[in-house]
Amino acid sequence: MMFPRLALARHLLRRDGVILVSIDDNEVHHLRLLLDAIFGAENFVGNFVWNGGRKNDARQISAGHDYALAYARDYAYLREQGVRWRERKSGLDEIYEKVAEFREKHGTDYVSIHSALLGWFGKLPKEHPSKAHEHFNYVDDRGVYFPDNLRSPNPRPNLVYDFKGYKPHRNGWAYGRERMEQLDAEGRIYYPENTDQRLKIKSYLHEHEEWAPGSVFYRDRRAASKAFDKLMGGVTVFDYPKSTDALARLFHAITNDGDLILDFFAGSGSTGQAVWEQNQRDGSTRHWILVQVPEKPDASEESGKNALDEGYKTIFEITAERLRRAAKALQGDTPDLGFRIFRTRPTNLIVEKPIVATPELTGQTYLEQVLDYTESSPVVDGANPIDVAWEIALKATGTRLDARVVTHDVDGVTVYEFVPSEADDAVGRLLVSLEAFTLAAADALNLSDDDTLILRGDKVDDSVTLTLAPRLQSKLILLERVPREVSL
Repeated sequence: MMFPRLALARHLLRRDGVILVSIDDNEVHHLRLLLDAIFGAENFVGNFVWNGGRKNDARQISAGHDYALAYARDYAYLREQGVRWRERKSGLDEIYEKVAEFREKHGTDYVSIHSALLGWFGKLPKEHPSKAHEHFNYVDDRGVYFPDNLRSPNPRPNLVYDFKGYKPHRNGWAYGRERMEQLDAEGRIYYPENTDQRLKIKSYLHEHEEWAPGSVFYRDRRAASKAFDKLMGGVTVFDYPKSTDALARLFHAITNDGDLILDFFAGSGSTGQAVWEQNQRDGSTRHWILVQVPEKPDASEESGKNALDEGYKTIFEITAERLRRAAKALQGDTPDLGFRIFRTRPTNLIVEKPIVATPELTGQTYLEQVLDYTESSPVVDGANPIDVAWEIALKATGTRLDARVVTHDVDGVTVYEFVPSEADDAVGRLLVSLEAFTLAAADALNLSDDDTLILRGDKVDDSVTLTLAPRLQSKLILLERVPREVSL
């Protein structure tokens, strides 16, 4: 099951694309070998370790962590493009709140603020996210900072000079005299109490809020389960849902505005909700596609029994309902979140192999079969027209899953127009009609040379085809039972 999906995933990725695969301790070594075989060991980026909390039922080792293996489609290309993954440091808001509190109390007495900030950092537990930034404990009118190194990393004789009575490191200062004067004028140089110590440069926290995501992070999986159960009405209908916070953290670090995130194993739908949540946080417009097999909940498990009792016949129904509830909770009174459901099913189209003349199939027999296929319906009997239109649009054009469909009724003919979600993507219209299309319908639609028109070959008269073809040329497409190309 994994190999074909991973091979397909590699094929779907853009050159700068990345895949994350979540796995536990039992299979991580097998998965690493499988991914090396499909993506190439040289495209291994790293391994995220998600500590979800201790498990109290362990007899030997309490394995409370999972893995997310990261592979690039082309890691060398990422490096060539200078791609950097960045996330906002955690614990910053608490620091800013404390600084504001101490400013309110001490005003511009920055020595007192420094002492108060040191005391606050000292009382924080080791695992508190703000603890990692305790070196930022100085404050001035620009913000909270720490005195950073101002020396050149390598010996630079031209940067060895005295500045304001302070001696440089033997390598010299990090900047030339002119730049040092500018930094001094901006108040960005930290001066020690005596000239025996070295000058420092003020490194402000608000200017360094992002860093590369750490390979190990903590998110309590019990919190994720509680949040999911609450969203689903207080009933456990799915075990161990992924933390939306943990997923959103990764999406923020790895993806950009407009990127598409595909989850082959949607499960409870955490990925979709996490994308929505992160979009709201950073104002981006990421998109998602979730894939879930409509398997029946396991009635031998308590969660599966609960799901069946709640009326969920498949895991997919849980996925969809979770996303509906999440959208309602996130958007409030301004509905702008939604999704469209596509189901895999047998094709609505009948496409025969091209007829090839053989010694047994020549002359009148060949002509009769060609005409029979040409006049026969290329669509399965009873197929829903909108389903057929979608299948054609997705298979024959670059239509995206988030396109909007506008239905036109012109001259008694139904025409489906597929409108891109982003108007800038539109170059002409895509129109699909599965009925007896007429020239009057074409005139009513005001067809232009940029439009693409797809018609059923067995429904349209030759006179209509011959009239429209010179105008639309290759953008007139006839849906027929036997594929063929006609040159005019």
